[in-house]
Amino acid sequence: MKKWLLTLLLVLALVPCGARAAVELTLTPGVGQVDYAFHAEECFVVLKYTAPAETGCLTLYDADGDFSGTLSLPLSGKGGRVKVTVESLAQRTLASGTATLPEDPACVTPTGTGRAKVKSLTLTETPEGLHYSFTAEGADYLTLSYKSRQESGSFYVYPVDEAGHFEGDLALPMTYARTLVTVKVLSGAANATYAEAQARKGWAAPAAPEVTGEGRLKGVVVCIDAGHQENGEYVNEPIGPGLPGSTTGKGGMARGSVTMRLEHIVTLEVAYLLRDELLRQGAQVVMTRTEVGPFISNLGRCAIATEGGADIMLRLHCDYRSGAPSKYGISVFMPRNSDYAKALATPEEWETMGQKLLDAMRTAVGYPLDEKTGKISRTDSYIGNNWATMPCFLVEMGYMTNAREDVLLSAPVYQQWLAEGMAQGVYDIAVYRGLLAQDAE
Repeated sequence: MKKWLLTLLLVLALVPCGARAAVELTLTPGVGQVDYAFHAEECFVVLKYTAPAETGCLTLYDADGDFSGTLSLPLSGKGGRVKVTVESLAQRTLASGTATLPEDPACVTPTGTGRAKVKSLTLTETPEGLHYSFTAEGADYLTLSYKSRQESGSFYVYPVDEAGHFEGDLALPMTYARTLVTVKVLSGAANATYAEAQARKGWAAPAAPEVTGEGRLKGVVVCIDAGHQENGEYVNEPIGPGLPGSTTGKGGMARGSVTMRLEHIVTLEVAYLLRDELLRQGAQVVMTRTEVGPFISNLGRCAIATEGGADIMLRLHCDYRSGAPSKYGISVFMPRNSDYAKALATPEEWETMGQKLLDAMRTAVGYPLDEKTGKISRTDSYIGNNWATMPCFLVEMGYMTNAREDVLLSAPVYQQWLAEGMAQGVYDIAVYRGLLAQDAE
């Protein structure tokens, strides 16, 4: 089912705009909300809206292309015009419409003093968004505005005590984790800016699922290496055992062309989904990185895998191709000439394992198994592959320079497909290596 759907998405992307059926968007406004409904020929779309006091952007998925739901607009209580646009992942407009929100009878414009000197605006990360705090003595109310890549809005805030202390939680449900958010404190009439600060939406590691330890991958130990980290460093490391020279590497990471997300957080999100999938299937899991920030060198990551007794190591990354926004697909890289690589498998065996992993992933996300959607390659370029003492595969899960794949790489359902594909690849490799019996499934 998934394979057919995403294959259709790719085929549709090549069809001239005039050959596609128009999308009919139905909007039904209510107090503080608008219901939407439409059918699209694509199972992933982006919905954007602009309301009187807020804007938003979210990725939607429906297996059959039948989309419906409710946009909550709690900040637009005074009513007014709301515009909704549906776009393809390639940022082509599929449909748009407007509706008029009725005024909420409970919405009251505050009275009193809406002007004061603002001191000590502080933003603290939370998994849901940000916590704000500041002091404005003498103000009965002020306006707080926020803006991220995915959403924006403004609303009245009130002091929590007689000393003029303002404090509260800012929920940012559409903003991706680790996305930069700008917060401003404005006058009550929103015609003067008193303070401004920026912070990133927080992130919290998900709890591990309850598992029995049983499953088709029982006895297999997998090391998951979420590529990069928020606080990178340049460290000179030897290229590999039996290979001449050393290098500090390129040091950079990919950034989304649409989402503007950095590679390190996308790989960490998928890493945790992969962890959960492997645990559910009975594997033991070792993770080189469990948090956003701490720096870990390539040699350090390999050491964690070795010390953890890993049978297979997967290094999760996102690709980047400057000047080639149409480039897409999954790539799997394996070591070539290091002493460890030669001792672990023959070139033919390496290529067989890499192909099994690539094909499992492409099948899971719905890509056809052809040269346009992926490749395998053995290379000495990756230190983290060369120093691995177990079969190790660097997986470029997609191109963040490609508008479609960039959005997909941050869509939870697509991330889950990637995790399921890698888990299947682990199983196929484990059977091939003799770690599991063929009938273990």
